[in-house]
Parts: sequence; structure tokens; C-alpha cells
Amino acid sequence: MKKILFASTALVASAGIASADFMPTFAGEVGMGFKYVDVAVGDDWTLDHYLTLTIGLAGETDGGLGFGATFDITNSASGGAVDGSSAYIEGGFGKFSVGNVGSAVDAKLGLSDIGYGGIGTDNVAESLVDAGDVGNLMYEGTFGDFGVAMSYDMNGVENFSIAATYTMGDFNVGLGYDDWGNASPSNVFHVKAGADIADFSVNALYSRNDDLDITAYGIHGAYTMGAVTVSAAYSETDTAGLSVDAYGLGVAYDLGGGASFNAGVGEVGGVTVADLGIIMLF
Repeated sequence: MKKILFASTALVASAGIASADFMPTFAGEVGMGFKYVDVAVGDDWTLDHYLTLTIGLAGETDGGLGFGATFDITNSASGGAVDGSSAYIEGGFGKFSVGNVGSAVDAKLGLSDIGYGGIGTDNVAESLVDAGDVGNLMYEGTFGDFGVAMSYDMNGVENFSIAATYTMGDFNVGLGYDDWGNASPSNVFHVKAGADIADFSVNALYSRNDDLDITAYGIHGAYTMGAVTVSAAYSETDTAGLSVDAYGLGVAYDLGGGASFNAGVGEVGGVTVADLGIIMLF
């Protein structure tokens, strides 16, 4: 009885997909490796693995209006979850999204981490970005070399975020503002600048909350030599004169076919951290 019901359901579902004239898209990322944290008690090295499957649905109206949805299914050594779900409509006016979209500043002005799973140098630089990374409404628009994004949270936090970016050949700049809504004091300003020149890239981020006297900044640079990319990063958060910094070095080797070997080592908040492993993209 269960088999007949499942077959009937699958037939109806496949017919619905055919009539809509679209097929879902799938993208996957798998990682397997090791992480190191210098702890006083317990094992410094731990085994790590994760799998993330991103599923996308997309369609188009007779008038040319695009619509769709996307979500992630993740399973890792620490457990599994379904997250990142959002639905959108888009056209020449830009893209409107609802769901787990985060903040505009986080989407447009973030820094890269280093290593296999990320040792956390970007988290220190983005401490003020992450504090306001809440939103369930997002608008994104691109107009030539200029881009803009705005987000808002309607589920109680009421965080508002706006970011603007501009690209000039090999160089790019960005400005951002967060109003943390119900969190007080709440105003944060962000400035980002970067460049991609030949095989070298560098990006820097500066954030400031005057009310809480918090400053956060960081820089990430990378150099690519054939299949090898070497990266370095430094970041710091200063809260009323008390600072936490992070720095590290990373290397990535492109194995081909969507696989790469990645490793990183550094110090975050006075704690030595490292990781290494293979990342596979599908």
C-alpha cells in the first residue's frame, strides 16, 4: 500500500515539474579534514567532515518575471540542519528575496577566511557585521558598475541594513550602514576597499560603532601561482580599549575536477588554531 502511494505521489510531482517547464538545480560541497585548537583539557586535533546540498528552484512568468527559491541541506560532524531557505522574484528592477537572507552588509561587504574550514580571522574583523546579520527581507540591484542592497527584519529584531558597492576596473569600494533596531545603541558604519591585480588580490574592511566605542577592522590578501594560492590575514576588534586580534596564513592547491586541498594556521584571540583538508565541489 505504501509503495503504491509513493509511486502515485512521485508521478503527480513529476507531472507538475514538467508542466512548469523547469527542473530543480543541485550544487554540493563536501569537506573532510582535521581541525586543531590549542585547548588546556582534551584533544587538540579533531576529525571534521561536512556535506552541504544546495537546491534551487527557478521559473519565469509569461511576462519575463523570474521567480524561484533556494535552500541548503547540511550534515556535519556536529549535526544536520535545513537552512538558508529563501524565495525571490527578479527582473530588470533587481531582486527581492524573503526568508533567511541575513543582512545587506554581510552579503556585500564580508571578508574571506583562510584554511580548510576557516580558522576565524574573518570573524574578528566582522564582529560588528555579524552582530547585525539579521534579516528576512532583501532587495539587491546592479546598475552598471554600481550595486546596492537593502535588508530588514520583521520578526522582532527590526534590524535595517544597507550596502552600496562600486567597481572601477581592478578596484572596488563599498559603504555600509546597520541599524540594529531593538538593540541599543545600534548604529554601525562600514567601509570596504579591495583590488584584484593580475594574480594578487587584497580586501580590507573597517567598521565602527561610536555609541559602544567598538572598532573592528581586517585585511585579507592572496597570491595565486598556477594551481597554488597563498593567503594571509590580520584582523582586530577593539572595545573601549580592550582588543582581540587574529592572524594567519593559508594555502590552497587546486587538484582539478572541483577538488582542492586547503590548510591554514594562525592565532585567534590568543589561541593557536589550524586546519587542513580536502574540499570537493559538485
